[in-house]
Amino acid sequence: MESTIVIGGGLMGSATAWYLAQQGESVVLLEQQDSIYTSGSSYGEARISRSLGPEDDIYAYLQKKGIKETEKLIDFLNSKGQHLHSMEDIYTTSPVTYIFYPESSDEVSVFNLDQPDTVAKSSGDSVILATNTQTIRKKFGLSVPDSLSVIREYREHSGTMNPRVLIQKLHLGIKYAGGQVRYNHQVKNINRTDQGYEVTVIDKRSQRSTTITASRIVAAAGPYNGKLLQNISPAIDKLITPKRLFLAFLKINPEVYNQWSETHKQKLFEAYPAIKLHPELFYSMIEKYDSDSIPIIKVGSHFKRTPIADLDNVWSFPLSEDEKSWSIKETLDYLHMNELEIDEDDIEFHSGYSCVYSLTKSEVPLVTNLPLENGTFDNNAVLIGGMSGVGAKGTMTYGHMASNLLLDQEKPNDRMYQITQKALGNERLKNDLAEMFK
Repeated sequence: MESTIVIGGGLMGSATAWYLAQQGESVVLLEQQDSIYTSGSSYGEARISRSLGPEDDIYAYLQKKGIKETEKLIDFLNSKGQHLHSMEDIYTTSPVTYIFYPESSDEVSVFNLDQPDTVAKSSGDSVILATNTQTIRKKFGLSVPDSLSVIREYREHSGTMNPRVLIQKLHLGIKYAGGQVRYNHQVKNINRTDQGYEVTVIDKRSQRSTTITASRIVAAAGPYNGKLLQNISPAIDKLITPKRLFLAFLKINPEVYNQWSETHKQKLFEAYPAIKLHPELFYSMIEKYDSDSIPIIKVGSHFKRTPIADLDNVWSFPLSEDEKSWSIKETLDYLHMNELEIDEDDIEFHSGYSCVYSLTKSEVPLVTNLPLENGTFDNNAVLIGGMSGVGAKGTMTYGHMASNLLLDQEKPNDRMYQITQKALGNERLKNDLAEMFK
C-alpha cells in the first residue's frame, strides 16, 4: 500500500506531490498524459505572473510566497547535481500592464496607491500608476483615450512563468525526494475502504487495468475532479463547473516584424503581459519565440466562457471565426496603444487552443478536505481545484497548503497564510455546501 496517491500531474498535483515527498511520504503521482503534455489546463509555455493586489489580497500573496517556494525547489535540485537549474528557466521578468476601462475605474482605488503616479519599494520594485493621457504617454509610451487609467508593475519574477518547465522540475524533485511519477496512467475509479482507498488505473500504453491502494489521496485533476470523486464525495461535481475558453496564438508578419528597429522590438517585449480590464477581460502575453525569433502572442478572454459537451475532446475543439477575429482586433488595439505601426493584415492567426476553467460559484479556488455526506470532512483526502483561471502563478503555495492540510501540519505563523487558508479551505467549503443545499 502506498501512503499517498496524487491524481493529476499538472501544476497543482505536481506541487502537492513534491511537498509530500519532501516530508518523507511514499507518494505516487498519476498523470494520464505522457511527460510531454499535449492538452490540459497546465499545457503551454506561458502564464501571467503578477503580484499586484489590494491589501490582504490572497492572489498577490499566493504569487509572492510561490516565488519563494520555487526558489527552495531550485536550491534542492541544484543540491543534487551540477547547479543546472535557475529561476530564469521558469520566470521571464517583464513589466505587467493593467489598463482600467471606465467600467472598472473604481477598482484602481482598492490598490491603495497613495501617491498619484508612482509607488516605489525599498527593494527597487515599483508600481506606477498614471491616470491621464499625458502622464500615461510620458511614463509608458502608451496612447490611450482620456477615460482609461494604467498601472504598470515592475517586480523581479513578475511577467510570465512557464508551466511546462515548472512541472518538469517538480517531477524531477519528486523523484529525487523518493516519490514516483507515473505517466500515461488514467484514473477511472476511486473507492473508499476500511484501510483507505482503492484507485483503479488504466495504463494507456498497454490498456491494462490495475488497482492501487493508498492511505491518503489528493484529487488535483482539474475539470475531471467532480467525475472522479463521484463515489467518495459526490458534492464536488455540483460545486465545480468546467467551462471552455479559447486561446488564440498570433504572429506578426515576419516581414513587418523584421523591419522594426531593436527599440521597437524591445517595446513590444515590455508591452507584455497585459490585461485590459473591460467587461470581457482581455489578457495577453508572449508565449514563446519561434525558430525565426518571431514572438508568438497568446490572447484570451477571462469571461468568454461556453459550456462543454465533451470534456475529453474539448481541448482540440477549433476556434470560431468570431473568436479569431476578436483576438486579432483586441491585439491590434493594444499594439496601437503602444504606438507600434501595424495593420490588421499584418497579424496572422498562428494556432488556437480550447482550454478549460474549473469554476466555483465564487470563482475562488478550493484547497480542502473532501466533504462527507454526513457533514464532516475526510481528513485523509484533499481536493485542490476550482482554479477558475487564477491558479498558475500561485502553484507552489496551493501545493504547500494542500500538503499541510493532508498531513495535518501546524499552520505557519503567517497572517496571510491563515487568511488565504480560510478563503480556500474547509470553513469556506462548509459555507458553500450550506448555500448549495438551502
